[in-house]
Amino acid sequence: MINSSTCQEIRGNVFDIQRWSLHDGPGIRTVVFLKGCPLRCLWCCNPESQEPYTEIAYFKDKCIGCGRCVAECPYGAITPSPEGFIAEQGICLEKCFGRQDPPYPCTKKCYSQARKNIGRLMTVKEVLHEVLKDSLIYKQSGGGITVSGGEPMFQARFVKELLAESKANWLHTAMETCGFASWKKYEEVMEYVDFLFLDIKHFDNEKHVEFTGQGNRLILDNARRLAQLTRKKGIEMVVRIPVIPGHTDSEENIKSIVKFVATELEGVKVVELMPYHRLGRGKYASMGRAYQLYDLTTPAPGRIDELKQIVLQHGLATNY
Repeated sequence: MINSSTCQEIRGNVFDIQRWSLHDGPGIRTVVFLKGCPLRCLWCCNPESQEPYTEIAYFKDKCIGCGRCVAECPYGAITPSPEGFIAEQGICLEKCFGRQDPPYPCTKKCYSQARKNIGRLMTVKEVLHEVLKDSLIYKQSGGGITVSGGEPMFQARFVKELLAESKANWLHTAMETCGFASWKKYEEVMEYVDFLFLDIKHFDNEKHVEFTGQGNRLILDNARRLAQLTRKKGIEMVVRIPVIPGHTDSEENIKSIVKFVATELEGVKVVELMPYHRLGRGKYASMGRAYQLYDLTTPAPGRIDELKQIVLQHGLATNY
C-alpha cells in the first residue's frame, strides 16, 4: 500500500526505469535512474543523467524529415542541415527546457519520436507504481528497488521519500552513489538503504580532477563514514571501480583503492571491477555533445582477471 501524502507532493526527475536488472544489487531488481550529477567523468555512459533538468535528445536515425519540429519551435532553435534537424542547445537551455516543464513544442508533433524528452518529473507514487509491478519477482529472487543516476544525492529529498515508501511496501532497497555529496544528505537517506554501492574512480586527487572534474577527498572521507555507518547498521556495502583503459586501469591505482578499502573501510568485503564498455557513445551525439573518448577500446582480454588478483590478494572478494 502507498499511503503517504508526500508521495503526491515531491517530484523527482527520472530519466529511466529499468526492470529485470541483474547487476545492480541482490536478486532481480528495478533500477530507477535519476538526473543530476556533480561529476563529469570522461567515460560516462549516461550523459543524459548529468544535468538535473529535463533535456531534449535528437535521434537522427529515426528522423523522417517532416520538418514539424522546425515549425513548432517558437524560439527558432531548430534548423535543417545535412546532419538532420539540429537544435541550438544554448537557445533551448535559455528559453525552453532550462525554464519550463515538458512536454516541449518540438517533441509534441514528432511522430517518429526522433526528438524526445529526456527526463520526466514523477511523484514517489508514480515511480512506485512502476516498481511494484514486479513485487512477486522480488520476493522470489531476493530483489527489490535500486536507485542510481546520475547521482541520487542530487535529489536527496526525493530519494529519501522514495526509499522510505519502498521500505513501507516491504521492498529491499539499494543505492549507487559516487560519494560526492554532503554527509547530512547521506545520514538522512541511509536510514532507508539496505545495500550500498560506492564508486571510487581514482585514488590520486589530481587525476580524479582531470578525469571527473572534481577532487576525491570528499569521496574518500564519505567512504570512511559510510563504511562505519553500514557496519553499524548491518548494511552490505560494495566498492565499485570503473576500469577505464589509460585512465583508471593502472595497477598502481587499483592497488591504492583496494588497499584503502582493506585497511580503512572496515566491514567492506567486496570490490567490484566494472569494465569499460562503449554502449554510451551514441548518446552524446543525440544530446548535442562530443564524446572525448570515442576511440577508446574496451579492456584487453584477460586484463580484468589480472586486476582481480590484486583484489583477492588483499583478502577481498570481487563479487557480492
